[in-house]
Amino acid sequence: MEGDQISARQLYGMLFTGLLTPAVRALPVLTAAVADKSAWLTGLLAFPPLLGAGWATYTLSKGAGGLSGGLCRAFGVTVGRTITIIYMLWALFLLSLEGRLYAGRMVTAGYRGASPAVFLLVLLGVTVWMARRKLCAFARSAEICFLVLAPILTLVVGFSLLDARPRRVLPVWTQDLPAAAAATLVPVGVLSGGVLGGFLAGQVSPREGDARLGRRWLLGTCVAITLLQLGAVAQLGARLCARVEVPFFEMARGVGMDGAFQRVESIVMAFWILSDFVWMGTLLFAIKAMAAVVAKPNWVRRTPVIAATLAFLGALFLFPDDFAARALDAWLAPAGQLVLGFAIPFAALLGEYLKRRKEERGTPPS
Repeated sequence: MEGDQISARQLYGMLFTGLLTPAVRALPVLTAAVADKSAWLTGLLAFPPLLGAGWATYTLSKGAGGLSGGLCRAFGVTVGRTITIIYMLWALFLLSLEGRLYAGRMVTAGYRGASPAVFLLVLLGVTVWMARRKLCAFARSAEICFLVLAPILTLVVGFSLLDARPRRVLPVWTQDLPAAAAATLVPVGVLSGGVLGGFLAGQVSPREGDARLGRRWLLGTCVAITLLQLGAVAQLGARLCARVEVPFFEMARGVGMDGAFQRVESIVMAFWILSDFVWMGTLLFAIKAMAAVVAKPNWVRRTPVIAATLAFLGALFLFPDDFAARALDAWLAPAGQLVLGFAIPFAALLGEYLKRRKEERGTPPS
């Protein structure tokens, strides 16, 4: 992978663009069910814990090998590689889950009667084609996808705020804060999927200010999901948000101006495929980077095809219908990412600290 380098800004853009899909799918459906009209606060409340998780991942990922190298330095080569394999299996599970949810969304969007396997096969084919090439080329493609999706997100959220009813989100009393704090586990769990980007850190050209830039991207992400939830709850109401499959696409139905443009939800859903492409491509590249640590070089080149094949089979046989996929997406995906995004990185940092202290104590005075 020498010579295949990207910038930290490109990595952060990839994660932001890719995580838009699971974010708009889970938010505010799950947060509104718990926090009612105060659900929009969860985006802001998620910033401090995500900042801590980002710091842990960034600290571990510095140096050779990215996050895999950090895990090996903290736990030893054998344990570090074993944990890397766990992350790889999780990324493969997410690839299957995201693929199945994408295919189901395409079927319900207007292709009823079509086979989900066809849509999944096409998207996986494109992502495998990119994953067999350089990460820098995929990062440039992700930048284009970001430039397309950012105005769409701004347009939908902006129109939803214009159509908002403040009484549906205000006032928020102190007794509402415990429910909002509990619901914050949802955005924290969803966005903790960004920990997989740490395995690509070994291919990031380090520059001064990368950490500060990461904090800005994280803050921008939390502000974006705050406005997304604020617009959804204020326009649709908390009870309807908790029942609608994807409130963001319902919000898109309200985008339009009489005599100019109306009914743009189909266009929004069509362009949202770009987020699926970026997220699934990021997962494939992360799996490829992990395979470079635990497998022989000749197997690394085959990793994208093998992973995509397993994801395709998993999407069809592990999730026989959309209900099974959405049920796991509602609780297992955020819960798993809380463990992988918080528990393991902080345990690794603690192990690294204890190992360093032990070495310092064992060093004789000069």
